[in-house]
Amino acid sequence: MFENKLAKLIREKKPSLGGWVCLADPGVAIIMANAGYDWLLIDNEHHPFTETQIQAMIYALRTTGVTSIVRVRGNDPSHIKWVLDIGAGGIMVPMIENSDDVKKAIVYSKYFPLGNRGYSPLRATDFWAFKEEYEEKANREVLLICQIEQISAVNEIKKIVQLPVDGVWIGYADLSYSMGYHGNFKHPEVQKAIDKVIDAANEYGKPWGMPAATPEDFVIRVKQGALLMTSGSDVSFLNSAAAERVRQCRKAIE
Repeated sequence: MFENKLAKLIREKKPSLGGWVCLADPGVAIIMANAGYDWLLIDNEHHPFTETQIQAMIYALRTTGVTSIVRVRGNDPSHIKWVLDIGAGGIMVPMIENSDDVKKAIVYSKYFPLGNRGYSPLRATDFWAFKEEYEEKANREVLLICQIEQISAVNEIKKIVQLPVDGVWIGYADLSYSMGYHGNFKHPEVQKAIDKVIDAANEYGKPWGMPAATPEDFVIRVKQGALLMTSGSDVSFLNSAAAERVRQCRKAIE
């Protein structure tokens, strides 16, 4: 059976809660899934996952009903094709520069007539167990999310949100660097660029999201119309919980 929880939430225009996965053990993904997330972003852009590790994590998440979204290493069919054929619920494509880049991502990730994705979803269909269902649903159920993190993409955002992508993601850290503000995403000019993306996405009914550093940030963005928010990661939870436990125990013996 072919189901995608995140795609269903998007169709119903309901906000979703995603979490970030940076560690390669599929057990970590299971722990995050059991915490109650709707979807998990497996970050293959910045972290040294192997193809086998990505496959194991996708397989593990399929047993939980939590959607796996893989942030691929680049906008190239060699990075995209195998991720989709393994059975990811979708991909996030980083470093989009302009609307032409988005058109390429559509070609690589969607079947005809939307694109020209190569055909061999052997693992995505549980080795052809639901081949016909996958073929019928893939273009609307397997999500393409394009990452807006370059000012050149912000400048073309109205063109981008009118293209047949399933969502846009605001990468405000890289966006700040592309604007010359070196990680200062709170700079007024960066905030203005973020607002420009949000306004365009809302105007054209395109799902959008970004990372939320705190639950308060999450609430603010959901009230603005975000459907694709993440909050928290395996690494941040491990860091904070470990540091707090050591602090408490050290206090008892010092």
